[in-house]
Amino acid sequence: MPHLPDAPSSGILTFLVPEAGGSALDAFLADARSFAGPPFAPERIAALESLSRILLAHPRLKRDPAGASLAFWLRKASIANLEAGYRLLPGPGARVPAGLVFHVAPANVDTLFIYSWALSFLCGNSNVVRLTTRLSPQMSDLLVCLDATFVEHPGACRGNAFVTYGHDDAITTGISLACDSRIVWGGDETVQRLRSIPLAPHASERSFASKRSLSVIAAAPYLKAGDPARDQLADRMSADLAPFAQMACSSPQVLYWLGADEQCREAQSDMGRRLEAAMAARLGEPDLGFAVRRLTHSFDRAASGAASSVNHRPHTTQVASTSPSDAEAEEACGAGLLNNAFLASVGELTPLLRRNHQTISYFGLTERERGDLALGAGKDGVDRIVPIGRALEFGPYWDGFNLWDDLSRLVLVE
Repeated sequence: MPHLPDAPSSGILTFLVPEAGGSALDAFLADARSFAGPPFAPERIAALESLSRILLAHPRLKRDPAGASLAFWLRKASIANLEAGYRLLPGPGARVPAGLVFHVAPANVDTLFIYSWALSFLCGNSNVVRLTTRLSPQMSDLLVCLDATFVEHPGACRGNAFVTYGHDDAITTGISLACDSRIVWGGDETVQRLRSIPLAPHASERSFASKRSLSVIAAAPYLKAGDPARDQLADRMSADLAPFAQMACSSPQVLYWLGADEQCREAQSDMGRRLEAAMAARLGEPDLGFAVRRLTHSFDRAASGAASSVNHRPHTTQVASTSPSDAEAEEACGAGLLNNAFLASVGELTPLLRRNHQTISYFGLTERERGDLALGAGKDGVDRIVPIGRALEFGPYWDGFNLWDDLSRLVLVE
């Protein structure tokens, strides 16, 4: 495996994959668009299948929940499902690649840069993916696997590059003016800063800024479920919490219980014990830094009057909110902390929702309750309502937008 260069502190562009040395950005941009190809070309599908195999063979990534999930998402069967959805997209004429796509990747979700790139790659585009200069160990592992894939499939991967550089508007402007589409993943400040940098007149942009997510569990159905079903639910919840230290936009920070207060208290207590066991099984040894972070956050909440009790365990912390309106903290804690609140019905949830809410994961809601929640929550900004355990599943429909439309264009044929 190649040695990856250290990321620069500022101003100097480094090609991470493929390793090119120096900063031959102008030469790359001049040629990149010429390597765009037809959507779902066999050689591109084969390259992603190879990446899946390489990820599953990596000694660390194969054991990492996020790395393993990415590898399975890149399997042939998964790509076939993506292609089937792509082929069903409406519109007259022929759907063709957008051209050259510039991706600005987030720092808090290590695998997202590959998901974003892979969708664009399958559409036939050439791509420049900018990564943070603070590469995590997981991102470095992913880049090593990507580089191995580029070596195995040089023809399919031409016109694609993963780069890093410090905050340098000149470099960002150069790439932005050359691209046909810009996809920005990051916090609100990142999105606002990037929006001030011009694009070519014909280019499009899609931005995914800071979001928050939450879970809803109906207490009565939970209490009616047997021990195996409750354990399975706790395991699925841990899958939504454990990756990325619970700081992904779609990981829940608040858990709302629906029903009578007595039922909610009983269900919350039972779920808290099972979730701790599930997180311990998924994560292994507890992280002392995470535990201190959860305690500090919890005590701050209690001191401000927003929390009435704190139940702290090695891997998780359950905070009982003073009222539903106090359940969501100004700053997300993550690291295994859930703020809990009780509601009598789904209807009481919608007034608490905001434009920056993204995913509601649920258990025990009826079809009618899910429909009512979709109507009420959708107008307030929620983009996804999914069963608990599927909050982190990535797809081409994200934050209420269709990425296929951002990564391709229609040529009208009459």
